[in-house]
Amino acid sequence: MKKRYAIFLFGLLIFGFAFYQLAGGTEKEVKNFNNAYDENFNPQEFIKSARSGDLNKVKFCIEKNIDPDVADSDGRTALLGAVIERKYEVVDYLLTSKANPNKKDYYDQSPLKTAIEMNDLKLIESLQRNGAKE
Repeated sequence: MKKRYAIFLFGLLIFGFAFYQLAGGTEKEVKNFNNAYDENFNPQEFIKSARSGDLNKVKFCIEKNIDPDVADSDGRTALLGAVIERKYEVVDYLLTSKANPNKKDYYDQSPLKTAIEMNDLKLIESLQRNGAKE
């Protein structure tokens, strides 16, 4: 009888945990706004801001939990865009925000490969310090 009771309680615990996860956890958790984009907060604006060097807008998006590795229709990330435009502060911020320095676009172009092609030693060193490999 005790064994059945223990199995029942264990099953109830598992069911409760699964329901908790499906229900979204607690209200104290930071909301993920990636599914609630608007005209000022969306992947295209995030990538455009990184390319133009608008560090404040990039920080705003990251603080609102946008995925730093979100890509445009060509697979280009904000990090790759910032590298292409040589926006050093944005590159450094994205790297400290855990942007993947090895993510390639659909044309097999990575941030490090781009920096090497541009012969930009500052970008190359920054990317390699943060784990970029070619």
